[in-house]
Amino acid sequence: MKTASEERKYMLDNIGGMVDSLFLAVPRLMLPFKPKTHVMVPAAYEAAVDFYIDQGFTESPASFFTLPDAAPAYRLTEETPYHDGRCQIWTYASGYEPRNPDIRDTYLAHTANRTGWLVRWTHGDRPRPTVLCLHGYMLGEPHQARRMFNIRKLFERGLDAALFVTPFHWRRAPAARAERGIFLQPDNVAMTAECVGQAMHDLAATLHILTDIGTEHIGLIGASLGGYNAALFAGLSDRPAFAAMMVPAVNFSAPFGPDDVKLPYAVAPALADKIRRVWAFHSPLNLSPRLDHDDILVIAARGDKLCPYPHVQALCRQWQLTRCHFLTGGHWLMFDNRRRGAAWYQFLDQKGFRSRLRH
Repeated sequence: MKTASEERKYMLDNIGGMVDSLFLAVPRLMLPFKPKTHVMVPAAYEAAVDFYIDQGFTESPASFFTLPDAAPAYRLTEETPYHDGRCQIWTYASGYEPRNPDIRDTYLAHTANRTGWLVRWTHGDRPRPTVLCLHGYMLGEPHQARRMFNIRKLFERGLDAALFVTPFHWRRAPAARAERGIFLQPDNVAMTAECVGQAMHDLAATLHILTDIGTEHIGLIGASLGGYNAALFAGLSDRPAFAAMMVPAVNFSAPFGPDDVKLPYAVAPALADKIRRVWAFHSPLNLSPRLDHDDILVIAARGDKLCPYPHVQALCRQWQLTRCHFLTGGHWLMFDNRRRGAAWYQFLDQKGFRSRLRH
């Protein structure tokens, strides 16, 4: 029998989950009116899917990713005042080459995505610990990041902050509105795999750029899709000082996946199984952490329907993480915001991201 406290948490989790469900209902209702994007013909699609299996990437996911070992060509393109410091926008040439030759030309045809963007809020006086923020799906604009990650508070604590712009987001997004959500395509799992591959490649490039311009002690914080990217990078590299994940995605099989989309042709069971394998091979669940367990923070909501709590729970258990906070509510409506903030800022303090170089 549940206690009164447990009943209350259960009720609040359900309320948070209901808000998420309403949010998820909108794209389902709009699906019949959504402009159609290009769909590969059956033989071409199966060949594109087979590439990741034949190359062994589904069995050894880490072998798929290519991380640069030096900074690419970059330049400062914009600079404006920000409180007692500066807001800088840097651009760089993404050197990512899609692994799959069957879709390479299609992928690279999105020319805006070949330029990477890095936003930096810096005091500009000396090297300071820097929090690199990884935004959520269909977000990525700096003003959104300022609110989501409370850049002002990080700045007041004596830290610098930066924003990594995920491929196909903000100024990297396609001009056509029908393609704005191109990063996640459950009807084209090969393109999604390459998007994730480029995210890891460009995130590593961003760390090199920040180091190159004099930044020290870089930690990651990611929310939602950004949490997925932070977790995945923590499974590939030990360069960040820490990786913090807020309501992170861990597995893209829910709430939307390949089984939830209808292709304009029948999909044989064998092909459907291969599609699922390719859709899931780059999940952080398929890797082991390269960072110390004490350098990873996870904050999730038990009622989350967008980034389901069971997946996050599985990651914490599989990675044997100890800094895991499971709060009440859902993805958008969380009832423990004070606890979330307290856990995050306490983590920063414990990692030395405050007093060492404070004003």
